[in-house]
Amino acid sequence: MTIISILIAFALCHFVRDLRHLRRFEWVSWYTGRCNDTLNKLPGWAGATGFLVLIALPLVAAYFLNQLLYELLGHLGEFLLAIAVLIYTFGPRDLDIDVRKVIHAEDDEQQTEALEALLDGPVPPDKTDCENAAINAVFRKALKRWFGIIFWFAVLGIYGALLYRLAVWLSSDDFQLNDEQKDLFTRLCRIMEWPVAQLMTLSLAIATDFDSVYRAWKKYHDERGRDLFEANNEFMLTSARTIVKTGHAENDGYADQLQGPMATIKLSMDLVWRSLGVWATVLAILLLVNVIA
Repeated sequence: MTIISILIAFALCHFVRDLRHLRRFEWVSWYTGRCNDTLNKLPGWAGATGFLVLIALPLVAAYFLNQLLYELLGHLGEFLLAIAVLIYTFGPRDLDIDVRKVIHAEDDEQQTEALEALLDGPVPPDKTDCENAAINAVFRKALKRWFGIIFWFAVLGIYGALLYRLAVWLSSDDFQLNDEQKDLFTRLCRIMEWPVAQLMTLSLAIATDFDSVYRAWKKYHDERGRDLFEANNEFMLTSARTIVKTGHAENDGYADQLQGPMATIKLSMDLVWRSLGVWATVLAILLLVNVIA
């Protein structure tokens, strides 16, 4: 059921684009502000207590909603809620639409605006820096918008998807949290992203050139001398930049997609789709094994 929910939710998001308008997150700002105003006298609220309460309340609400739908509709209710949670937590926008706006911009000004939106900041003047920033943005946002949700939903169900999305939201600068609270959310987000980034690197290797990705991954750790289990996703971005910029990915029939002024972004998005294809294949195999069992 979990695997089917993922496939259906992703297909709906891709083919029914209007669903993205349902992703309204204004309640998060209201929620954090309300909690800070009413619960700030609790011991340790500025630290671990506030961190745990801010996470726990939405998860408890999701639990009761899940139980209510189960009582009303049985397993169908749980299934429908799972699809709804996935559709809501994918995002906040569709990455492929953001990339398409950059590639198919009608003029330079429109393209610059779209690229700034993708990069979440000004476009670097240096061409190499711009290419690196674009590759990083595509893969980082693919992790945060798609892969992270898929992984944690597969592991913990709707609670995993909500927990990861809350960690991403509350580790950003958009909500007025205490420094210690924000630091805890940032740590949680990095810890939850570490296994996802490792699997994304593996799927990138499978979808392109395994040796090139492995060498880039290993070189990154060797040069920086960092612990393999440090919550840092730069190894994934380094591997992605290596594959995109060395041209290894174009040796398998995708060279036609490298035409145009934004070739780097086009190929990066193409590699994201191919990595998703690897994940979908694995999910389909797991579903088949489960059905046979």
